[in-house]
Amino acid sequence: MWITKSPNISWIDILKPNKADIDFLKKQHKFHPIILDELLHLSNRSRVEFSPSYLFLTYHLPIYDKSLKTSRKAEVDFLITKKHVITIHYEDLEPIDAFMRSLNNNAHFKAKALQDTAHSVYYLVEEIIQFSLKQLRHVEDNIRIISQEIFKGKEAELLEKISYAKRDILDYSVISAPQGILLDSLIEAGVRFWGEETKIYLTDLAGDYSKVTQHVENYRATIEALESTNGQLLSAKTNHVMQRFTILAFLTIPLALFASLASIDFIGNFLASSPTRFWSIFIAMGTIVVSLVIFFKKKGWL
Repeated sequence: MWITKSPNISWIDILKPNKADIDFLKKQHKFHPIILDELLHLSNRSRVEFSPSYLFLTYHLPIYDKSLKTSRKAEVDFLITKKHVITIHYEDLEPIDAFMRSLNNNAHFKAKALQDTAHSVYYLVEEIIQFSLKQLRHVEDNIRIISQEIFKGKEAELLEKISYAKRDILDYSVISAPQGILLDSLIEAGVRFWGEETKIYLTDLAGDYSKVTQHVENYRATIEALESTNGQLLSAKTNHVMQRFTILAFLTIPLALFASLASIDFIGNFLASSPTRFWSIFIAMGTIVVSLVIFFKKKGWL
């Protein structure tokens, strides 16, 4: 548990809460027992709950997992009173650490962020939103790599990269989309709790989060366009290969016909009786094949 104070409010940060932490909160505040019990484990959904004496906020943020090659969900819970902001999370989170460093290293920022709980929540959530935007950089990098390689004849290899990128964007979107709804709900609940003067800050958070949504949608459209282009290139390459095999198969028909005729006893004996006749027919067949190859090359079929 980490506690920082100002003349006006306190911020309490709890990492990996246990029963002792929950008992501490029970003694210090009159939070609903069901809410306190929920803090011992992760929640499945994001939500804002209003009470005249406090706000309860469950916020999920996407974190890129390099081993899984996709984004996973992390959680921050907020318990907010008029004098305290309590954050609970279940792993070390970069935006929480960044906010903590700013308070420790920047007295001016600390005075602004801890002037009241509304400002504390604003700056904390803003830090999380900026972190969410940074988490999209790997998606941008993957799309750039795919764009650079798409016309280099690596269509089969790119199928896997595109699939991973699509899954990552989808997982990120599944995690992040409900947070936009949550922030819209926070505007209404926050105005009721803190007053009308906080609406501009809460609206700003919702507006900033819309940038995340826009980026996700842009990346989704881009990767779908790249997938379509790559599919068309792969299909064209496959058709070209099949065309060549078809032509090669056609070129073998004269030789196959000659071999079949030679295997018949009557014709075989007829050809064997005159070696000159055999070689004349063989040369004629070869000439037909070579002529067909030259013709196909002029047509651009080979």
